[in-house]
Amino acid sequence: MLLFIGCDSISENKIVTPPPEICPDGESMGCDDNCSNTPLEKDACGVCGGNGATCEGYWNVLYDLSVAIGGFQFNINNLIITGSTGGVAEEAGFSVSTSTSTVLGFSLAGSTISAGSGILVQINFEGNTDNACIDNLIISDSGGQALNAEIINCNTIKYSD
Repeated sequence: MLLFIGCDSISENKIVTPPPEICPDGESMGCDDNCSNTPLEKDACGVCGGNGATCEGYWNVLYDLSVAIGGFQFNINNLIITGSTGGVAEEAGFSVSTSTSTVLGFSLAGSTISAGSGILVQINFEGNTDNACIDNLIISDSGGQALNAEIINCNTIKYSD
């Protein structure tokens, strides 16, 4: 005897979805419905396994920093920048200026962006983001000292001291 609690009856020609699979110990279910030790997650754009850079209408510049930052400047290759918005830079009260290829962020009031990770700034653009990549990165700590940060996956600024 089968008992389906809370399901439509089979006689109504409804498809009954089986309960989710239970993953083996040490594994978790990813957004792709596969069990893994490192399950896929949805990014900030809602893309399963994405890197957070493909949200419609803007390109996310991400950060992962172990120290507070006082300013940043970088170019984005292979993309025409039309503006910027959002992210932790806006939340921290930074002025973010753009040209067609350069992004500059700072605070005249001396505000900083706290150490952590997330979306630094969202770049409005024309064109295709397939080959977009951060280049010529300059980033400083709260005292104005340059940090030797690296660029990961073309859209993430990473620094750990």
